[in-house]
Amino acid sequence: MIVIEKRAESVEEAVRQGLLQLGMDETQVDIEVVTEGDADSLAVVRLSTKWSEEDGVLDFVCGLLDRMDLDCSLDIEPIESGYRVIINGDDSNYAIGHRGEVLDAIQYLAQIALNRDKESFLKVTVDAENYRERRENILRDLATRLAAKAVRERVKVELEPMNPHDRKIVHETLSENEDVTTYSTGTEPNRFVTIEPKLPEKVYGTQSAFRKHGIKTRSFGAKKRGF
Repeated sequence: MIVIEKRAESVEEAVRQGLLQLGMDETQVDIEVVTEGDADSLAVVRLSTKWSEEDGVLDFVCGLLDRMDLDCSLDIEPIESGYRVIINGDDSNYAIGHRGEVLDAIQYLAQIALNRDKESFLKVTVDAENYRERRENILRDLATRLAAKAVRERVKVELEPMNPHDRKIVHETLSENEDVTTYSTGTEPNRFVTIEPKLPEKVYGTQSAFRKHGIKTRSFGAKKRGF
């Protein structure tokens, strides 16, 4: 929150100057008249920027990074039902951590803290160095390659333990692959995805079809066939 005081010959002029300095309009600030002024003194007004959800998100994430002693800056942009926070700066790599573990922790804490006592859910995503998109592309490529291996070698392939978001990406990537099926097993934090090839359906043909391939058959009826 930003608080400034302006002095002018009238309250209206002091407010005008304050809004001009802040680059805002009256809907974005709280205005307090300290003194209305008179012939011997100037009017004084105090202008305070209103606290918004966006301010709360930035303040919380900034506080976490400050306690981690990381030299970073933040950008924020609105997304559906919330905000996306982008961490920039020399120490942004430390905010990612091993396979995004630190980034996930920051995001989790932000969502827990900022949704406390709220009626509607505020979605908060935290990213750095475009890590989220890069990680998704890597997982989709990995899932496709391992699915091909599972089909080619007719074996189950187990991936390393992943968080729920990463497992979801793998499942979604292979959801339309007709040659494999995927499922998650294990318990958190060691839950992992298994890719399993689908077995071909057995086709049962006529006796002539079996004989055609050199397989002797037997029918159970009035007419018997010998072996």
